Amino acid sequence: MVDLLMQQKTQLENKSIQLTSGLKSQTYGGISSDSRMALELRREISNIGIYEDSNAVASIQLDLMGKSLEHMEKMRAESVSAIDENNYTLTTDGQTTSQQATEIMLHETISQLNSEVNGYYLFGGKDATEPPVASLDAIMDGQGGKLGLKELMKRYENAHIGASENGRIETSVTSPAGVPTLTLQQDNVEGFGFQINSVTASSADVATAVVPEDLSDPLNPEGKQGTFAFNDTPEVGDTIEVELELPDGSKTVVKLTATDDPDAGEGTFLIGTGANPTLESAQNAQAAFDQTISGIAKTELRAVADVQAGEEFFGNHGRPDPTPKVPKADGSGYETGTDLLVDWYTGTENDDDPRADKVVQIDDNVRVEYGARANEKAFSEQLQNLAVFVAADFTAETPDDDESEAVAKSYYALLAQKSDDALSVAGNRNSGIQSVASEMSVVNTTVKRTAERQKQELLTYQNTLTGIENVDKTQVGTEIAVLSTDLEASYQATSMLLNLSITNFLR
Repeated sequence: MVDLLMQQKTQLENKSIQLTSGLKSQTYGGISSDSRMALELRREISNIGIYEDSNAVASIQLDLMGKSLEHMEKMRAESVSAIDENNYTLTTDGQTTSQQATEIMLHETISQLNSEVNGYYLFGGKDATEPPVASLDAIMDGQGGKLGLKELMKRYENAHIGASENGRIETSVTSPAGVPTLTLQQDNVEGFGFQINSVTASSADVATAVVPEDLSDPLNPEGKQGTFAFNDTPEVGDTIEVELELPDGSKTVVKLTATDDPDAGEGTFLIGTGANPTLESAQNAQAAFDQTISGIAKTELRAVADVQAGEEFFGNHGRPDPTPKVPKADGSGYETGTDLLVDWYTGTENDDDPRADKVVQIDDNVRVEYGARANEKAFSEQLQNLAVFVAADFTAETPDDDESEAVAKSYYALLAQKSDDALSVAGNRNSGIQSVASEMSVVNTTVKRTAERQKQELLTYQNTLTGIENVDKTQVGTEIAVLSTDLEASYQATSMLLNLSITNFLR
């Protein structure tokens, strides 16, 4: 009876502990065969808890990155509408209204590329703790003795257009063997300016030829030549033309038509009427070429030079040599020093995949990569095309002069068209930013779906663990009541037995 009493007392104490703690046992040994499963379930629950933190951080960063990409894409689309080649309207600060609108979009793009979450800059690459993109003022005007975009554009313009403002095509008229000959010659400096591709004439009286460059004397190199030998005086309607190639590979044809009308205007040259009409015709053709080529140099060639400067400033875009090429201030070649330009991007820069800059394990068998760098082509090209247009100087060289105003308007229209074309996306293709956004959207979807799956798994694990470890308090309460009654009866029976004597037994 005493043993039974102690067993019941122990059972009652255990049941009281179960009722208080809600657990079947205070040790895994108390749940015997279920202990291994309980330990495994607790390990899974702990892992999910760890992944919940990394998933939450990744989800926040990807959400903000998605909003930044969406806003940058909006800026790209709006800039296409804002850059109007026909809207040459200067404001009091010398900018056109299109430039002012585009500058706002450029500011916004830089701001989005400097987005950060809790000290981590989303477009700075690996562990970026500082803004990866320089301020607009530093980009435009330089900083710390380094050149900005405006100065680089000016240097490329000067180098390509040349001191004579003729795209480095020098003209001359000579009379070898008594034949007046008009020569167009490249000023051969590092490939600056126009390249002569071909020269042609419609009349057999004008012989044409292209003479290759001669670099045999390094101190006196001779550029490529295009020649027109006037064997006779041209007739009305005869044409001569030269095909010129610009630094970006595009081509332009300068065609002149012989006329006897002094007021015929652009695209013509006057037939000579003096003592030597053939020589005079060649000289008139020279003057017409000079004027026309100079006009193209100040407009189309200048716009091409600006774009080239932007490409050199903002990134290699697949160039074999990533080092930017900086022309000398006098246009006599390229600077030999390095690190001449302001560092517009200061984030991670190597040959690795930018996505691998940010790797997060979000499940036992799932990890995601969503690193990004502001110098990726999708971002740097948008910065480049916006910044070049904003940095350009579209004011007339001589204010209130009709000819100078016409040149400024033509230059504006050409650069605006190039900027607009570069920022536009044809057909159903995605822009570069949309492509990056699609990549990030897939990653974000993976993170969110993994987090949702883990929530379901966590609920299942917790319910299973509850069934293994926890007690039904109602049942335990009933068992305690039964044990209490049994224990009380056992106490009474034991008490009676302990007081038993022969006298009491005989009674």
